[in-house]
Amino acid sequence: GCSSNAPIATPPSASARINVLLIGADWAPNRDHSLTDTLLVVSIDPATRSAAMVSLPRDLGRFPLSDGRIYQGKINSLLGYAERNRSEFPDGGLTTLVREVGYLIGVPIHYYAAINLLGFEAMIDAVGGVRIYNEKPIDDPEYSDWRDPSRRGFALSVGWHALDGQTALAFVRSRRGIGNNDFERARRQQQLLIALRTKLTDPAMAPRIPGLLAAAANTIRTNFPAERLPEMLDLGRQVADGAITRKVLGPPYAKRATDTSTYLLVPDMAAFARVSIELFGADSRYAGASSAP
Repeated sequence: GCSSNAPIATPPSASARINVLLIGADWAPNRDHSLTDTLLVVSIDPATRSAAMVSLPRDLGRFPLSDGRIYQGKINSLLGYAERNRSEFPDGGLTTLVREVGYLIGVPIHYYAAINLLGFEAMIDAVGGVRIYNEKPIDDPEYSDWRDPSRRGFALSVGWHALDGQTALAFVRSRRGIGNNDFERARRQQQLLIALRTKLTDPAMAPRIPGLLAAAANTIRTNFPAERLPEMLDLGRQVADGAITRKVLGPPYAKRATDTSTYLLVPDMAAFARVSIELFGADSRYAGASSAP
């Protein structure tokens, strides 16, 4: 359900850029922990009919917070940590995560949508699956199905595939196997989102939208106002595939910490500033910062 329908940051006008944070949390009925392993910002600029997708790797750590502190842990633990430590983070988990992701990438986040494994599967099935072109072979012997951990392994050949909910989930979660890693996984998540947009903006989908919203209402925590959905779908139709810029802010935008055995990526803030200005222009807080690197 929805916790609050107020945007975290108010979009200035209907023609202004809209920034939405998609949060994929690794929680399901049989899991006792929750890490936000997917943090993907979708930014749509109605004026230019263009969009940007920015993924923050889950291992990003030691990054600056908007109040001047440095968060020493990994970004995928921030929501849970802030929720448990209200003396340090009075706003709690979700509000803190949304604000700090916006601060890092340089633009305010207006809306968020947090989805779990169950909800993701249900959503893909509700639209009747998606079609994707898999660019690199996936062979992940370690992948385990969250419903049935004894089911191991996931493989997908190069080429076009129709994915149902279960297969789509494996496509966006798998990160082991030759040539595979968290950054490849982030790229596949962006790719799947574009495929989902293609499906949702197909006029033939209109009759399925109410069912999709019903499925979403049970599994997605969001502050996105339902009355803006037609406008967003309309915007989605206007943005051509070629007008979507996709970035994963792993290396070279972040470098591995050498003083710990934990895999930790420390952001190069000068590189973050450059990519933010490249994507968002004058909308980026880095553009106006006199202290910008």
